[in-house]
Amino acid sequence: MMLITQPILFLFLSLLHTATSNCIKNGVPSAVDMCKNCTLLPEYLLECEEVKDVTDNQSFAQDYGYGCNKMGGEFFDDVKLTRVVCYSLDKHTCLHDANNGVPRDRSQAEIEEKRLFLSEFKKPCIKYTGHYFQSTLIMSILLGIIGVDRFCLGWTGIGVGKMLTLGGLGIWWLIDIILLITGNLTPNDKSNWETLY
Repeated sequence: MMLITQPILFLFLSLLHTATSNCIKNGVPSAVDMCKNCTLLPEYLLECEEVKDVTDNQSFAQDYGYGCNKMGGEFFDDVKLTRVVCYSLDKHTCLHDANNGVPRDRSQAEIEEKRLFLSEFKKPCIKYTGHYFQSTLIMSILLGIIGVDRFCLGWTGIGVGKMLTLGGLGIWWLIDIILLITGNLTPNDKSNWETLY
């Protein structure tokens, strides 16, 4: 059985290699048979960069066609979607069109060398930086009187004030717990809470 399957597997792989490696015939790109445009490949055949945070440069997304003007969101409808820069895992699986759907903020040499393109699918504008809601709530209840919760969330100035006043004599400490529970106290870097699985 093993002697029969090895030649068949070799034949299949060699046909697959010939079909996919002939995207350019006689110097002319041809998107036929198994050679499709890179933007049409499914996500599992691509390596994509993380979403680009351009909250400091509002015109970037309009000028270049991708990037997140606003990161995160408390509800599903609040989260924006963006295209991302990708490249094919195997250079022979797709036809790279250097004139269509390329990230215009990159040099032409980098685009052609890495075969970069903008994805047709969109990813959510969310970033995670290791902040867990449950641990922050426990920290706020136990150590919030000295501002540890604010320090951990990146609000250092407010944390110093809270520490020096002993949580505003307990009032500020109680208000921060309520703000945390209601979703009004979030990480300073606009990241989302990590999820527990």
